[in-house]
Amino acid sequence: MRKILIFLLLIPFLSFANFLDLVQDQLEKSSSYLSAVMAYKQAEFNLSKNRNAFIPYVGTNDFSISTDFENYTVSVPFFVKFQNVAGFDFIVSNNWTYSSKKEEWDDKGWALTISRELFSKWDVTDLQNQKNFTSASWDLVDKRNKVFLNLANDIFNYHYYTRKLEITKQKIRLLEDQFTSLLKAYEAGTASKEDILQIQSNLFKMTNQLNEISQNLMGALTEYSTDTLNTMLACLERITSNLPTQEESEKLLLNRLDMRAQMMAVEIARRNNERSYQEWLPNPTFSFTIKQDKNSDNGYSFSLGFSFGYNILDRGEKNYAYNNVKDSYLLQQRVLEEQLDSLKKSVQKAFLSMKIAESSKKVAELDLQLKKMEYERVINASSFVSESDLKGAKLDLSDAETELLRANYNLLISKISLLQTLGLDLVQIAGGK
Repeated sequence: MRKILIFLLLIPFLSFANFLDLVQDQLEKSSSYLSAVMAYKQAEFNLSKNRNAFIPYVGTNDFSISTDFENYTVSVPFFVKFQNVAGFDFIVSNNWTYSSKKEEWDDKGWALTISRELFSKWDVTDLQNQKNFTSASWDLVDKRNKVFLNLANDIFNYHYYTRKLEITKQKIRLLEDQFTSLLKAYEAGTASKEDILQIQSNLFKMTNQLNEISQNLMGALTEYSTDTLNTMLACLERITSNLPTQEESEKLLLNRLDMRAQMMAVEIARRNNERSYQEWLPNPTFSFTIKQDKNSDNGYSFSLGFSFGYNILDRGEKNYAYNNVKDSYLLQQRVLEEQLDSLKKSVQKAFLSMKIAESSKKVAELDLQLKKMEYERVINASSFVSESDLKGAKLDLSDAETELLRANYNLLISKISLLQTLGLDLVQIAGGK
């Protein structure tokens, strides 16, 4: 299956540039997609920041200037800080002070401080950042797929309903002509009242269909050329040409970004569950400092630090936090199971939808063959049939061609639905950015 996906990505896509340009244009206009892009960039930044632990923060803090209106003092602190390196913080610092009274700089001496919380959860923090990035990536793919499908539906619906509208209008005109002729025949006594009522009923039904088609056509706010329709259909044909089997599809579900994110959520909950006892214990911070010391024989001094805060008596917060960690682990496991079960059902529905769509396409092809045969029969007997019957047969043929186009599109969309269920980026495999 991996070879199939690589093959899809490598196929040239220059002939689909027209459709893909429209996709890109719609992405740039979609507020939901742009919001997903911002969330993705934020998650990407947080992940990269956490992975760049060996890039230090360099700066100054508590820079100050003070004066008693006779003399002044300038304090310039400086630090280089490596933060959260496997839970440790490393700080190299110094502080220079200038006194106008003494007219000299005082160097406090360089110091190296290493500190760490006893129960540091740096590994959980790393995994949480990865999970957030994976979730943001999934949301981005999901929004891209929706824009892709909405545009494809818009293009097809415009052409489909435009054709249906024109065919229906012509059928109504034929019915109106038939009604006028039949009304004259009824007045002459050669047609029955039942014939009049039947054709009136057909006119009302056809007019209602026309209104429904017009309503559906209003949903397509943009006009699209036939070339755009053809490139879109060709694009859908190409990316759905090699699909995995149902068994392969169910295995590929675990590669979905949202599934991977949920598996990370389970792992985070598992680690927290293993450390749930820490909710009952204080979390002390240990520190070690080595500093230049002019007063020391060695020229430097050491110091160790130990600090913590702890509520001996609380209002049940520790007990609640402990139980919440336990419940969270069970919940995340259940969410993963339900998500996987739901996706497997979606895969089954996708394959069933494809079978239904293939059957519908067969029916549409057979109907088109019948309409062609009927039209040829009318053409061959044109000397004996009315002009109305000839036009009607031609319209029925055009209608059957249009319905076959729709059946073929529905089949493509059912295949696209499978790719979407597998979590693939439709824009990417189509050759877009």
